[in-house]
Amino acid sequence: MEEEIDTVVVPTKPDDKIINFDEMKNILVILSDDTLLSSLFYDVFLEQIDNYENLLNIQFAYSLEDIVEPLDDTLIIGPISSDDLRNLPSKLGSNTYILALSNDYSLVEKFANNEIIFIPNSPYLHVEKLRKYIGNLSSIGVLYKQNEYGLKIFNHFKKTYPLIYIKSSSFGSSAIDLELSVNLLGNLDELETIIVIDDTYSYKDLIGYLATDESTYPLENIYLIDNFLEQRNNLENYYKPINRSNYNEFDLTNMIEPHREFFFKQSIELSLIIADKIFQNKTTPKIIEHEALGELIIENQMIDYPIIFD
Repeated sequence: MEEEIDTVVVPTKPDDKIINFDEMKNILVILSDDTLLSSLFYDVFLEQIDNYENLLNIQFAYSLEDIVEPLDDTLIIGPISSDDLRNLPSKLGSNTYILALSNDYSLVEKFANNEIIFIPNSPYLHVEKLRKYIGNLSSIGVLYKQNEYGLKIFNHFKKTYPLIYIKSSSFGSSAIDLELSVNLLGNLDELETIIVIDDTYSYKDLIGYLATDESTYPLENIYLIDNFLEQRNNLENYYKPINRSNYNEFDLTNMIEPHREFFFKQSIELSLIIADKIFQNKTTPKIIEHEALGELIIENQMIDYPIIFD
């Protein structure tokens, strides 16, 4: 009797779809049960909507369960949550276009190249913006948090820099775990830089274990991808030499408003600007003008924000 061999079916990215903006008549905003983000959306929407004369016939859904029929001829703003975005394809009919307010770019493979734009300023983009700083290096270390965020961003990092020799290790929160994670990187003197991927404050404890044979690993050689967790105007002096994402058009260290809330509100404004341009010109805009964020373009299905590290 022949042994049965299980085959693994790898999902493939959908082919480009036929999208006709001339036939697109509906706008659906998909929010979530996240009270803060949904309330921020309403604040911006109510304040800004009168500025967009082309945005008519707008409806709202608060979960995918509210969508009982396949969506046709619809421009979608949202969803906000990763789970809703992951399950959205099952709700799509024909002739739909998505301005996603989730920053989970790992889901890009579930959608055709011509049917979605990821609007938020995301850590996936920050990984790609590191190219300016690490593109010519031959050996780096990566320490990533043992959670969904850490694993997803690290996987994107490996995909983005396949030719760089990477030593990597995940880390948790306990002292034993942090020490072991650093030890797995080997001799730190051989690493030209270290990337830390963490959306918690665990990196502060981790830094203390980054010691070489001579001294502590230079903090100015460390790049932190924290998804704007920590306010740049409120950093402890010891951790200031660590390189963090900043915005080229203005300095986040002068900002009091929480960075994540600020950028999410700008994402909402951008989604309205893009939607208005689509209904006005029957095509996606090549350049987006924003009062606070400057001139932006769309590249690789996301907004190409001018992110720097300093």
